[in-house]
Amino acid sequence: MNILIIEDEPLAANQLREIVGECCSEAFFYQVVDSVEDAVRVFRSKPAIDLVFMDIHLSDGQAFEIFDTVEADWPIIFTTAYDHYAIRAFEVNSVDYLLKPITKERVQKAISKFEKQNAVRTPMRQAELNELRKILGETRMYRENFLITFKDRLIPVPVNDFACFEIKNGVVLGTRFDKSTVVLDERSLDELSLMIDPRQFYRANRQYLINRRAIKEIAHYFNGKLQVTMQTGGVVVVSREKAGGFKEWLQ
Repeated sequence: MNILIIEDEPLAANQLREIVGECCSEAFFYQVVDSVEDAVRVFRSKPAIDLVFMDIHLSDGQAFEIFDTVEADWPIIFTTAYDHYAIRAFEVNSVDYLLKPITKERVQKAISKFEKQNAVRTPMRQAELNELRKILGETRMYRENFLITFKDRLIPVPVNDFACFEIKNGVVLGTRFDKSTVVLDERSLDELSLMIDPRQFYRANRQYLINRRAIKEIAHYFNGKLQVTMQTGGVVVVSREKAGGFKEWLQ
């Protein structure tokens, strides 16, 4: 069985490889991939992979960004410390969803599940996915306001008042449509992106989350990139890898 591990923590990758090797004596492992960019490059080469173990938080973004730029139809077992990605995981050819710390028993069950599914080659039925949505609560509530500190007061500011969010010098900043900028309490854009509606905000690159309403126009940039002019006057560049997914999101 040819196995690819996508994991940005070397220790976690080595531990997973040892566990999988114990569960599957005939496993052959490709070199570990630790980033979205490298995963896209590997998948585009159409390797002879039977099964992928994929962490969700990678060194340059979230694993789901891979599927915005390349069709990766290999069976995937997700490995993560967070349970709130489960629904999205099962929508991208996921076999199973393992929460860290990962045990040999859970890996063995996941591999057995893969082998059963692989024998009949049947994807998850819509009824099963609907049931999963019920269990995990598809109707999750996204944040509607941020509490902004001003002197000795806390002022609620609607999320949709922000044209974009950016990470700068390790600080998350929010730029409002009136061009004012405030510092937010969130520690990263990854953390922030889980709180706000992905239908309204898009992770354009590692530095920016942009509001659909804030997009003034889009121009083709060099090397297949896109240049987005914002209503606030700023310019955000969407990478070539994310350009296709960005255009689909807009439509």
